[in-house]
Amino acid sequence: MFEYLIIVLVLFFIAVLFYKQANEHIEILQLTSERISELPTLLHEKSPIVISNFHIPHLGNEMEMLKRPHILQATVLPGVQLKAFIQANKGAQLKQETAEWISKESGLDVWFNQQLFHHLLPSPFTQFFYSFKTSLWPHKKGLFKTTAYQTVIMPTQGKASVSIILLKMMPFLPVVWAGREFSSLTVNDTPLINQIQFVEIKLRKGNLLILPAHLIIDIATDVEGGEPCWFFMAEVNHPISRLAK
Repeated sequence: MFEYLIIVLVLFFIAVLFYKQANEHIEILQLTSERISELPTLLHEKSPIVISNFHIPHLGNEMEMLKRPHILQATVLPGVQLKAFIQANKGAQLKQETAEWISKESGLDVWFNQQLFHHLLPSPFTQFFYSFKTSLWPHKKGLFKTTAYQTVIMPTQGKASVSIILLKMMPFLPVVWAGREFSSLTVNDTPLINQIQFVEIKLRKGNLLILPAHLIIDIATDVEGGEPCWFFMAEVNHPISRLAK
């Protein structure tokens, strides 16, 4: 019995090591919402996937938030309520726990569980292995590394600009890069910034971007969108991805 336990543990840690292997190139796959049943097959490619024409509810946008006074009055930064944060449309980004709370209050957390979560799994028979957490962000989210099995980005208002950077570009980033706005970096921050190769994807409402693990991502309002962007994020995890963070 003890020998079997050792074998299981060894296999599990081998799986973790394989999971931690990063992509060496970026290939964007595309899918329409009518073909979303093909998604489990594409997930094995471990490439970013854009799904177009996906119907999303009228939730998680500024107009909808204006109808929810208790959300607008929530303190999101020291001495700053969400309403003032939205109106400022610049400066610091929300904390992760605040963005998760807003997602739950908006109703998008429940919507994701009922309408989209099952599409992101390789098989309906293994759903009990997977869990998720959601967040809702106004304006932007600075550089972060994807660690979840799948990370979903979905604009709920405006147009989002998503920059995707491979982990092998990390040496060219500043030593402390997490949370920084990618577009704000200059040679004063990192002298080799021109060596950073990245892909930029523009997302409108009705588009979903599904990302594998081990990418560096920056999300910002696209200045050509005409209005501040709000975007929903969902991180889907299984036991190995939770351990491999």
